[in-house]
Amino acid sequence: MRAARSRPKSPVFLLAAITLSLAMLFGGGQGHLGDTLTQLSALTLLGALLWRQPDLRGWPKASLWLLVLFVPLLLFLLPWPEALRGAGAARGQLLQSLQPILGRLPWPGSLNPIGTERAAFWLLPAAALFLATLQMPQAQQRKLVTVMVVWLFIGAILGLAQKFDGAESTLYFYSNTNRGMAVGLFANNNHYAIAMVSALPLVWASLVWRFNLRGTAHSHPLWFVLVGGMALVFIIGFMLSGSRAGLVLGMLGCLLMLPAIIAADQHQGAKHWLFAAMAVGLVLSIQLGLYFIVLQFAPDPLLDGRWQINAASRETAVAFAPAGAGPGAFFYAFQHIDGLLFGPLNVNHAHNDFLELWLESRWLAALPGAKLLLAFVWQGARVWIRSGAYSVHAVLLARAAWVGLLLLIVHSAVDYPLRTTAISAMAGLLAALVMLPESERLAEAVKD
Repeated sequence: MRAARSRPKSPVFLLAAITLSLAMLFGGGQGHLGDTLTQLSALTLLGALLWRQPDLRGWPKASLWLLVLFVPLLLFLLPWPEALRGAGAARGQLLQSLQPILGRLPWPGSLNPIGTERAAFWLLPAAALFLATLQMPQAQQRKLVTVMVVWLFIGAILGLAQKFDGAESTLYFYSNTNRGMAVGLFANNNHYAIAMVSALPLVWASLVWRFNLRGTAHSHPLWFVLVGGMALVFIIGFMLSGSRAGLVLGMLGCLLMLPAIIAADQHQGAKHWLFAAMAVGLVLSIQLGLYFIVLQFAPDPLLDGRWQINAASRETAVAFAPAGAGPGAFFYAFQHIDGLLFGPLNVNHAHNDFLELWLESRWLAALPGAKLLLAFVWQGARVWIRSGAYSVHAVLLARAAWVGLLLLIVHSAVDYPLRTTAISAMAGLLAALVMLPESERLAEAVKD
C-alpha cells in the first residue's frame, strides 16, 4: 500500500522541478516566451495535482488562500454595471470617449481586460508550485529547494562573468537590461540581487542541516565546501549587483537567520555555545563587510526618478478611484494621466508594488492583501514561537523560508520583484515551505 501511494508523487515532483526550472531559467524578464512556457508547465502541474486528488476537500487547508489571490482578478473580468464602470473622473472620461465604439455592449470592470487575463496566467506558476510543494514530503521539498538554489548559483556565476566582461558583453539574456551590471538570468539587477538575498537563508539552513547530520553521507566535508561556496558566491553576487536595496536586505536576512541557526544546532553543553559564538562572529563579520560596501555606493541615479514615479502613481490612483483601473492596467492608466511627465521613458510599473496594486484594484486588492499579510504574520509567530512540537530540521527550513518571504515583501515596497515569473515562482515555493508539515511533528507531540 505504501509503494502504491508513493508512485503518484514522482510525476508531481518532476513536473514541479520542470516548472521551477523554466521559471528560473526563462522567467527573469516580463512578457517573454519563457513566461508562456512556464505557465503551460504550471497548467500541466495543476492538471497532475487534480488527477492525483480530484476531491479538493482532501487538499491542505492552506490551498484555500489561493482563492484570495484570484478573486480580484475574476471580479474585474466580469461585466460591470454602467454606473460602476464609469465611476470616477478618469473612468468616466475614458468610457465617454469609447462610447461610440462600445455602445451598450457589456464591458468588464478592468480597463485592460487582456492585461488582467495575463495577470491571472502570471499567477499560475506560483500557485502550482505552492500547491505541489504543500503535498510533498519534506525530502522532496528539500530537493526542490536544491533545484532553485542551483539555478540561482548558475545565474550568480553568469552575473559575475557579465560584470567583468563589461557593458558590451554578449552574456546578457535580455536586450532591455542593466548593461555593465551583474544581472545573471534576470533583466534587472535589483531582481537578480533580491533573488539571491531571499534564497540565502535556505543556503544557511542547508549548511546547518548538514552540520547536524554528522557521521552520515550528507555530512561529507565536500558538501560543506559546496554549500559554503554557494553562500559565498551569493554574497559576492548581490554585492556586485549594484543594488543598494539588495545589499541592505542581504544584511537583514543574515541577521534574522542568526537565532534560527543557533536554535537548530544540536551540539550539547560547551560545544553548542562555541558554535553559537562562531555563528555570531561570522554574521557580524558579514554585516560589517557589507556595511562598508554600502558606504562606497554612489547615489542611485534612478532614486529621484522612482520617487517621482511613485508620486505620479499616487495621483493616478486618486484619478481612478473608487474602483481602480484593473489588474494589469497600470501602464494604460499611468500613461493616460502622466504620460507626458516622463517624456520618452516608458513607465511599466510603479516602484512600489503595494502602490501599484492600490492603483489597479483599490479595496478589491487591499482587503485580500491584508488577509494574506495577517496570515504571513500569524504563520511567522507559529514558526518562531510555537514550533516546539516539530522536528528541528523542519523548523529551520520553515524559518529560513519565512525570512526569505519577508525580504521579498519588504523589497516590494521599493520595487516590483514579484511581477517577474522567476521570483513569483520562488515566492510560491517559499510560502509552502513556511507551512510546518504534520509529517514532521514529533512522536511525543503526537501522543500528547
